[in-house]
Amino acid sequence: MGWWENQYGNQLRISGTATFAFGLLTAMSGAQLLFLQDNADFSDYTGASIVLIVIGAIGLAVSAPAFLNLSSNAKTLDSIMANKSLSEIRKSKADGDEAARLLGGGHLDAWNSFLQEKGLKKR
Repeated sequence: MGWWENQYGNQLRISGTATFAFGLLTAMSGAQLLFLQDNADFSDYTGASIVLIVIGAIGLAVSAPAFLNLSSNAKTLDSIMANKSLSEIRKSKADGDEAARLLGGGHLDAWNSFLQEKGLKKR
């Protein structure tokens, strides 16, 4: 198993943090290139800014898809758990099971306790 698979249950938090950090790095480097490179005090940082914007873009390309996928799974669970209709919950149970399995950790525990509370899963 690789490092990412060993982080089961923490993947949403890790990918969210990485996406935010690389997004901030890209935005700050872009701001330097767009607005500050003509300023005499900041002209020395243009080369470093180009390198950092490339690193930030690569990091976003790696972390953002994982974050968006895991975030959509969390939203799927939230929307199913917010539903009051037992028949609608039964229809969506397979999607919820898959989303909880992918997210793991606290999401899986919350999903299982929700199903037990609704009487859809045996203890």
